[in-house]
Amino acid sequence: MSRGEHVLDDVALHALTGPQVHLAVGSADGLAHRYRPAVGPFCGVERLDDRGWSALADLVGAGGVAVFLRAHVEPTPDGWAELVREPAVQYVAADLAEPPVTDDEVLELGAGDSDDMQRLVAATEPGPFGPESHLTGRWFGVRREGRLVAMAGERMRPPGFGKVSGVCVDPSARGAGLGAVVTLAAAAAIAERGDTPVLHVRQGNEGAERLYRRCGFAVRRHVTVAVLRRHTA
Repeated sequence: MSRGEHVLDDVALHALTGPQVHLAVGSADGLAHRYRPAVGPFCGVERLDDRGWSALADLVGAGGVAVFLRAHVEPTPDGWAELVREPAVQYVAADLAEPPVTDDEVLELGAGDSDDMQRLVAATEPGPFGPESHLTGRWFGVRREGRLVAMAGERMRPPGFGKVSGVCVDPSARGAGLGAVVTLAAAAAIAERGDTPVLHVRQGNEGAERLYRRCGFAVRRHVTVAVLRRHTA
């Protein structure tokens, strides 16, 4: 993938080498990039050729995990175990819906909420979420009786865009529309600074796709999610 292609064709690469470079670590040759480990395992490599794979291997180390979210992920070479490879649908905000009337419950989350965010992630498994993932952008949540039961925020920030991610609702609070509440809160924060919200859904997750369409997102393209582990020595 070349830099001449659209930034949304490799969200992580353009975030890590752009607005979120302060959260990135890179290979010595500058060919591979990833979020620092406490943030998460998403990575970006400009070209997944022999040099790119080698740079990524050096960056993640033996036993390390790399997660790609890009238009196409080339076949995995020797030295890597492919844990997941699946299609996802990329959505871009078209005409965001008005927030539900319950949006007055929404709180902005920060470092003091990190432990609660981790607990909610463990209960709902919305995707990789490290102890410093709250540093990637603004995060919003809903508490009930003091307990965090829903959240969403901005995980990646390529130039001109912001990726809404980590959308999760505790099983005890589902069915009340809180997924839409936190999704729209995160999307509105991205739009307020003049950027366009985007998000990704695993293909086949029809419930999530219906939710995001109701929130005002439209399909842009299909992409690939790949989770890879570098073999130990």
